[in-house]
Amino acid sequence: MLPQPLLAPVVSTIFRKMTDIYNCQVGTWQRRFLRELFKAVLSLRGRINFTNLARFSPLHEQTFRRHFKKAFQWVWFNLIVFRLRRHPEEPIIGAFDCTFLPKSGTKTWGIGRFFSSLAGRPKKGLEVSVLGIIATSSRRAFGVDATQTPSDLPTGDSPTGEKDGYSRVDFYLEQITDLYDQLADLGVSYWVGDGFYAKQKVFDTVTDLGGDLITRLRSDANLRYLYTGAPKEGPGAPKQYDGKIDWDHPRELTKRFDEIGRLPDQPQVRILTTVANSPHFGRDLRVVLLMDPDGEQVVLASTNTGQHAEEVVRYYRLRYQIELVIRDAKQHTGLTHCQARSQEKLDFHLNMSVTAVNLLRLLARKAECSPRTYRREAYNRLLIGRLFSKLGLSAEYDRMDPRIQSVVHTGRMAV
Repeated sequence: MLPQPLLAPVVSTIFRKMTDIYNCQVGTWQRRFLRELFKAVLSLRGRINFTNLARFSPLHEQTFRRHFKKAFQWVWFNLIVFRLRRHPEEPIIGAFDCTFLPKSGTKTWGIGRFFSSLAGRPKKGLEVSVLGIIATSSRRAFGVDATQTPSDLPTGDSPTGEKDGYSRVDFYLEQITDLYDQLADLGVSYWVGDGFYAKQKVFDTVTDLGGDLITRLRSDANLRYLYTGAPKEGPGAPKQYDGKIDWDHPRELTKRFDEIGRLPDQPQVRILTTVANSPHFGRDLRVVLLMDPDGEQVVLASTNTGQHAEEVVRYYRLRYQIELVIRDAKQHTGLTHCQARSQEKLDFHLNMSVTAVNLLRLLARKAECSPRTYRREAYNRLLIGRLFSKLGLSAEYDRMDPRIQSVVHTGRMAV
């Protein structure tokens, strides 16, 4: 069978580095299985489930079902992929997001009602929390861990989350806590989440771990100006605050906020900033206001009051890159295709899908093509290899022959 370019040596390198860096010994049979699994995932056509994987690989369907029960250190594997692509001096930030996965039936572990952003309402299915890292200069995002959300937890949608007890928010925060030290070793200190994560529990957890949170606040967020006038004379506590921020009066905002520039790609949007106090979160925040001529406002906040406003905006906008990882996992590596119902197999499939995206992006970059083109050519190579093997011609061709390459490049798309 004609091998896919770069895949086998890259995966072997990752296994070797897992042993060298993390002292993680991957068994011989699991190594062989994962190589065949990634080859099949990146080359098959159709849904990525047990039945289809067996059709596009030499392994039996039951082999896939059996190996999906076994644990694997996906986090370390993904961090090695990241190390293979990272520039040493490039700042790294952490990002987290949740996504809805449609699923029918009643016996699947974790099935329940979760919010679907596509439908704009809760729907029956599964939810997975994806934690990733983003290289800020090259804008490359890498999925690190995918954890399925249990269905029997309250949502914890209140601004503080306190009254709900242990909720889904606490579950998301456990994922961050478990991996914080490993990612901090890479230089991750800033964490970015969308407006859903603007909760006191999230602020407290990230800062207690030693990091800083960047998120989006409500457009009517309760914030107070800090008092910067002359010190109070006489007895009594010194004055700390100078009134509530009124978001309905743009002129006042422009007077009391410092304007530091415009968005590079949207020069009509002004960037204004100040340090304000949040009674809800019990802390001072670096607040950044994005304001366009039509009066639309976006309020961002960072727990690092000394952080530059432009950096707050840039880091928050990079958050969207983790959503592209989730999108690619759904489009290319079967994030929504798992046939399994048990927790172990679902966890293996979800993490395999995110890891396959990291591999696909790495290989596509080395092959100087798009991920979709790499998958198309991987299928062409698989078909060519099967054809020559069945005809008994496996020793009579050169895979670099221009005639072979012209067939491999069938359907190639420009980068």
